[in-house]
Amino acid sequence: MSASSLPPIAAPVLVTAVDGLPARLRKKLDDAAAKLADRPVTADGPRYTVAIDDATTVTLVTERGVVRTADAVTCTCLLAPNCLHRAGVLTLAPVDAGDGEPDEGPAARGPGTGAGDAEEVAGDARLHAGDADADARAGDAGPGAAATAVVVSGEEPAGLTTQQTAAVAHLWRAAVAVLASGVSGSGAVARTALLRAAHDAQACKVYRPAAAARTVATLLQAARAGEPQYRLGDLADAMRELLEVTHRLRVAPAAVLLGTARRTYELQGSLRLYGLCTTAVVAGTGYAGVVTYVVDRDGGLWMIADLYPGTARRAATAGNATVKLGETALSHRALTRAGLVVSGATAAASRQLGAGRSVRAVTASGVSWHEEPLAGLWAQPAAEQVHRAFAALGQPVTDRPAGADLLFLSVCLDGPDGDAVRATAADGTRLTLRVASDHPSLAYRDNLRLLAARPGLELLLVGRPDPGRPGTVYPLAVAPPAGTTWPLPAPHQGHADLAFDRLHRSHVPPAAALDEPAEVADVAEVVADAGPDAEPPVSDGAVELDVLDGGDGGAWRPSVGDPALQVLRVQVERTVSGGRMVVALPAGRGPTDADRLRRARLDAGAELVDRLAVAAGNRPRDAFGRLSDDDGAAFAQAWLATAVYSDAAERAYAEATWLPDRPEVEPATH
Repeated sequence: MSASSLPPIAAPVLVTAVDGLPARLRKKLDDAAAKLADRPVTADGPRYTVAIDDATTVTLVTERGVVRTADAVTCTCLLAPNCLHRAGVLTLAPVDAGDGEPDEGPAARGPGTGAGDAEEVAGDARLHAGDADADARAGDAGPGAAATAVVVSGEEPAGLTTQQTAAVAHLWRAAVAVLASGVSGSGAVARTALLRAAHDAQACKVYRPAAAARTVATLLQAARAGEPQYRLGDLADAMRELLEVTHRLRVAPAAVLLGTARRTYELQGSLRLYGLCTTAVVAGTGYAGVVTYVVDRDGGLWMIADLYPGTARRAATAGNATVKLGETALSHRALTRAGLVVSGATAAASRQLGAGRSVRAVTASGVSWHEEPLAGLWAQPAAEQVHRAFAALGQPVTDRPAGADLLFLSVCLDGPDGDAVRATAADGTRLTLRVASDHPSLAYRDNLRLLAARPGLELLLVGRPDPGRPGTVYPLAVAPPAGTTWPLPAPHQGHADLAFDRLHRSHVPPAAALDEPAEVADVAEVVADAGPDAEPPVSDGAVELDVLDGGDGGAWRPSVGDPALQVLRVQVERTVSGGRMVVALPAGRGPTDADRLRRARLDAGAELVDRLAVAAGNRPRDAFGRLSDDDGAAFAQAWLATAVYSDAAERAYAEATWLPDRPEVEPATH
C-alpha cells in the first residue's frame, strides 16, 4: 500500500482519528503505520478496502473522490473506531488540500486556472514544484524581521480578530514543535497537530499560514514515507515560509499576510495583446498544462493559464488546447504567433487574465519578436532584467507578476557542456543553458541537444534563471536574431517554443565554426578530456563540470555556489532534518561552521550560527536540576533568522554573478 493507492482524506478526518486514540496507542502509531504500509488496497468505485489481516479490514468511502467525514472510515476490529488500524491507514493516506474556498475569477472557471499553480512552476526553473522553493520565498522580509523579539502583550494585535490571533499562535506552536523534533522526530502525531492547526487557521480566514502548514505536513509525510520526489531543501524552504509568516503576524499583524481564499480579478478594460511564447507546466501539486505569455501595446506582460490535474503527458498535449478567453478559437500554440483584442478584460494582481462570462475576445494579427512591442523586451539592459527576475523570485508565488522572472537575452552558442550548452550573452556574460524539464513527452531535451550541435549560432531566447546556480538559464523559446532567418516551418512563424515545437537539424543553420556538426559529448569523455585533476561531475538532474575549456584559452567556470554559503545552507537543512538536539550536540575537533564562515568573512552568518547553537542548548532546568521543556520560541527565531539570511545571501550571490562588467566572483575558501 502506498499513498497513491489510497484516496485523499480531509484533514479533520485524520485529526479525529488520532485524537480518538488513547495516549498509549499514540506512541505506537508510527510503528503501526509502517507495518500497514504493505497491506493490499482494493478499490470498488468510491469504496476502498484495506486488508489488515484475514479477519480485519479498514474501509474508506469517498465522496467526490475524497474521504470527507470520520464516519466514512470504518474498521472491523473490536477496538474500532479508536483503533490503530483505522488511524494507521489514515496516516498513510494523502491529505486533501481543498478544504478552503475555491479560487474563482469574476465568473465560474475551471480548475485549470487554480490560484498559484501556474506561477509556482513558472518560478521554478526545472518546472518541478519542488522549487517548492519558489512557493516558500517571501522577499520583503529580511534577517532583521526574522530576528525581532516577539512582542508579548495582553492586547489583541491590530488587524486580527481574537480567533485569528489564537489560530496564528496555535500554528506557531505546532510549527515550533516540528522544527524542534526535526523530520526524524516528527511522526504522525506531530503532523496531525500541524494539520489541526492549519484547519483551524483556515476556518478563521488565516489562509496563507494555513497553506504553508499544509505544505510542511505534506513534505513531512513524503519524508517519512521515503518518497523519491522528496527534497530536504523543499521542506526547509516551506518551514521558513511557515515560521516567517506566523512570526510576522504575531509581531506586526498585517492583513496582507493573511492571504485570501479567492483570487480577486479586477476589470482592466480593453486590451490589445500580442502572443509571445507558451511553456509547459508540471506542478508538484498534481496540476499540469500550459502557461501562455502575451504582451500589450505598452510592452506589459500578461499570462493565460490552462491547468488541470494531470502529469507531463497532459502538459505535452495542452499546448493544442483552445484558449478559454472570450470567443477565440485559437490554441495556446497558435496564440503565441497571433494576437487578441479583448474587451471587458479582467486580471488578478499577478496579471493573470480571467475568463469570466463578461470577457469578450477575438483573434487579431500578431507580430514577430523583432517588431514592437515585443522587440522592446530584448532592448532592456541585461542587468535590469536580472535584477527584476531575482526580485520576482524572492516574492511569494501569488504576489509575483506574470513574466517578471523571465529573461529576454540575445546569445551566441559556444558548444556543449555535458548535458548543457555554453553560451555568451550580448554583454559578454557567460551562461549555461540547461533543460527545463527532462520528461520525454516534452521536447526540451531534444531541442537543446540540437542547439548544442550548432556552436556559433546566434539567437534570441526567452528563459528563466535558476536562482540556485549562477549563470544558469532554462530556455523556454528561441528565435533567430533580427536581420537573419532560419528555415523554420511555416507554422512556427519565426520562433520555436521549446516545450512543444520539436526542431529538426534542417530548421537551424549548420555549425558555423566547425567542419562537421558537433555532437553532445559523452560525460565520461568530457571528464577524461578535463584532465586527471578535475573533480567528478555533479549530478542533479543535469551535469555540471568543474573544469572545461571555454574555447578562448581560458578556463570555463560553470555555475557553482559559494562554499561558505553552502555551509550555512547545510546548517539550516541539518536543523530541519535532525531537530534541536542535533544542533545542540557539541562540535567535534577542528573548526566549527561558525569558524569557517568567519574565515570566509561572513561575520553575520557566523553570528547567527552561534546564536542558533546557544538557543538549541539553552534548556531550562527544574529545582532538581532536571531538564524541563520550554516553548522553543527562542530556538525557532534563531533558526528562522539563519534561514532567512541564508536564502537572501544565496540569491544576492547568484544575482551578483550575473551582472555584466562585474569583477569575477570567486568562491570563498576556508
